[in-house]
Amino acid sequence: MSQELWESHLDNSLISRTAYEKETKESLEDSYSGNLAFGTAGIRGKIGLGPNRLNRFTVQKVAFGLAQYLNELKIDAKVVIAYDTRHFSPEFCDEIAKVLATNGIQTYIYDRYHTTPELSFSVRYLKADAGVMITASHNPPEYNGIKIYGPDGGQLALEGSKKVSKYIDQIEDIFNIKSVEKSSLVESGKIKILNDDVIKAYKNEVLQLIKEIPISDLKVIFTSLHGTSVPIVPEVLKSLNFNQFELVESQCVPDANFSSVKSANPEDHAAFDQAVEMAKKSNADLLIATDPDADRMGIVANVDGTFHYFNGNQIGALLLNYIIQNTTGDNRAAVKSIVTSELGKIIAERNNVKMFDVLTGFKFIAEKIAEFESTNNYQYIFGYEESYGFMAGSFVRDKDAVQIVPLIIKIASELKNQGKTIVDQMNEIYDTYGHYQEKLFSHTFEGQSGKEKIQNIMNTYRNHSPQEIVGMKVIKVEDYLISESKTANGVEKINLPSADVLKFYFENGWIALRPSGTEPKIKLYVSLITENINDISEKINKEIFE
Repeated sequence: MSQELWESHLDNSLISRTAYEKETKESLEDSYSGNLAFGTAGIRGKIGLGPNRLNRFTVQKVAFGLAQYLNELKIDAKVVIAYDTRHFSPEFCDEIAKVLATNGIQTYIYDRYHTTPELSFSVRYLKADAGVMITASHNPPEYNGIKIYGPDGGQLALEGSKKVSKYIDQIEDIFNIKSVEKSSLVESGKIKILNDDVIKAYKNEVLQLIKEIPISDLKVIFTSLHGTSVPIVPEVLKSLNFNQFELVESQCVPDANFSSVKSANPEDHAAFDQAVEMAKKSNADLLIATDPDADRMGIVANVDGTFHYFNGNQIGALLLNYIIQNTTGDNRAAVKSIVTSELGKIIAERNNVKMFDVLTGFKFIAEKIAEFESTNNYQYIFGYEESYGFMAGSFVRDKDAVQIVPLIIKIASELKNQGKTIVDQMNEIYDTYGHYQEKLFSHTFEGQSGKEKIQNIMNTYRNHSPQEIVGMKVIKVEDYLISESKTANGVEKINLPSADVLKFYFENGWIALRPSGTEPKIKLYVSLITENINDISEKINKEIFE
């Protein structure tokens, strides 16, 4: 479809003419350079006019594809939809709800923003056949996205994603997808607006998981980074009788522009700047930030005026270590992603806990939990990814900052009563299990030339595996695209679904290369037992990307 045809539908696209006319030539070229791809369980992109942007028509297209998939699945399918605080999230929610309900799908929606874990829980609680979350997680403000969930509350499995994608790709007339007015669908009961019962049930599950936070003099600073975790996180903390927290008020209001931060991502140290300034005045011990849809969480510890920023691997190790010490059983199991530090595996195995590795993406952790439940072979205790995603209670099937915030506060409170900090605890873990250090590099290459550059890097390292990297001998290469692990002794099969990931092992750790499926990015993960992670990782990064 031509640019002219799209422009003739501008006034009905949700995109303002003023915003469209401000687009740069390069941005417009990208808007019409292809179609937004429905990847594994969802779609994410910039908001704007054109087939490579999110607007009323591309959102309706996804909804119609989902409706066809569900109608093939069963006669009386049910879907629940939630949305975050981003630009057009409520509008996209309504568009999806209208298309689904018009096509015979019983649709449930909320009348205000909610977190991603609440959506995951809602799917399970309502016994829905699918869930839709309107969010782009911690992407920049110009992005939004649609994540689709299966009946287990985890993101849609690969087979389902392929079918939805096939239906979406078959839609030819994107401008004439039928949808009845929302008011009419609400009146007929085809769209139902949910009350607070589901969220009360979710909060109750969180309270049962945490049980209590011991009384201590621990002080906490909390920020939602303009996202969905306020009011729910403060409500949960107060229900647990923990009131020793201050909110970064300016960041705890919904703001689709994320005005107070360069990046609304707890992985970014700068996202904590306002919290750090508050902590200096109040001498708070622990600083906590969640991302806009509250599935990820980051922490900073203040020890005698020195601020210690924890990465996702360290937070995961702290949580895993604590949960292992506070659970029993011979069949306990934890799950982590293939790009998460080996430290978790060592902690688990030395404590008689089985650690499973899965592909990146929490849906693979959800699938493992379902497998444990069906076979009854293992008792799930914890799952996590290095990208600040953690889940202890399996009443949801996606990463869940709402349950982890009170859990990390509980751990810190217990340590404070012992005269310790979480920094002390982390050092004890290193001393016991090994000084694993990690570094992550994320490179963005915009446009078609950027896509080609990312592909060239992957092709080069896939087809010409290096013998050594910055002087470290490569002893094993794992290529998850062809599911093969190669050593000097031969080739073994990797028993995981195909994914565009390359992993190179050395005597003291590994590195991994992984392009994003939804953004023009490629990530380099470095995980080594070393004292100078910054020097070595910078050299590796330079060798690969320069």
